[in-house]
Amino acid sequence: MAELRIQPKKAAPSPWLLVGLAVLLLAAVAYFYLRPDPADEARATSTSAPAPAPADSLAPGSPAAEARATPPPATDSVGTQAAPTSPAGAGNAAATMLLQLSPTLTQLADRADLRDDAAIREQRDNFTSATARLAEGDPHASLRPGLVAAASLLLAVQQKAYPNLESEANSLVQKAGLLSGRNATAAEQAQNRAYLDQLATLLNTMSYPAADVL
Repeated sequence: MAELRIQPKKAAPSPWLLVGLAVLLLAAVAYFYLRPDPADEARATSTSAPAPAPADSLAPGSPAAEARATPPPATDSVGTQAAPTSPAGAGNAAATMLLQLSPTLTQLADRADLRDDAAIREQRDNFTSATARLAEGDPHASLRPGLVAAASLLLAVQQKAYPNLESEANSLVQKAGLLSGRNATAAEQAQNRAYLDQLATLLNTMSYPAADVL
């Protein structure tokens, strides 16, 4: 009979070894695909980091230092910047209007054809004295003396050079005598405004040479 040769079987590799190799392979692949790009990390770092301020930005005398040291402007109770006080004081609109007319009144009295008249010089001085405290912003200054003195000054000018304006000048003086000198109520404000409008109209007329006024 022929002899049968039986070859021994080779040992199969352990399945756990294959599993371990597969896990290592997957881990290596995941590492290379999922790791962050160094260039992206550098870009993110440079973007998030705040830019350093210049060395001299907060140095004494620099604009930034002055802006930090300068306090905000003072405001009133509603948060708006406080307005400067009117030179007439106490917000008196009539006094403000009278003071606005004051330079024109004194210039009229100083005109070459009028300044040598004694009555005009006297009334000019009276008007200047009567409005001095108003011009200084004294809140307790009376308004009436200035209003009356303005009418008296124009009356003196009329008597000197404008005979055709006698009725207008006399009417202004009469209205001045009726003024209380206060500007609190609506009636007082209306009365003062009407008087000052008439004063301004007559003053404007007298700014022209007497020969041109009919």
